[in-house]
Amino acid sequence: MSGLIAARPETVQRPRLQRLLRYWHDRRLNRAMPSRSDIDPLDMPWILGNLSLVEVHRQADMPRYRYRLIGSRTAQRLRHDMTGKWLDEMQETQYRDRLFACYAAMMELRQPLVERLDMMIDDRIHKYEILRLPLSSDGNTIDMMMLAVDFVDPRV
Repeated sequence: MSGLIAARPETVQRPRLQRLLRYWHDRRLNRAMPSRSDIDPLDMPWILGNLSLVEVHRQADMPRYRYRLIGSRTAQRLRHDMTGKWLDEMQETQYRDRLFACYAAMMELRQPLVERLDMMIDDRIHKYEILRLPLSSDGNTIDMMMLAVDFVDPRV
């Protein structure tokens, strides 16, 4: 998917996202990825409002994604809170299809991904960088994703 690149220290621009990527690497130890239980929200008060968790539910033909948590700053900025809802319930089809493609790339590549975007919401352009991090209960199969959005323009 265009725009998505492997998240490495040199490809992530926003300092808070660089810090989160280092935290993710520290927590994975010798595994491909950490589990949700390895992540302690108390370790990261500097990013919590921008952090979201997406559950991956395996279906016969394709995964289904449920938003366990949308960070309060992210929900406020985007004027929409998907907490507890399924991605396939999202009304805006173009954005929903883009997210499906991003999540499919994460499932295939099985590594942190970063993307910088300009998105029009309520007649305003929002510039942001998003870091997507895979999580796995067994150290191998992605069963959750941790997402962090950092807006270039911090106004809400």
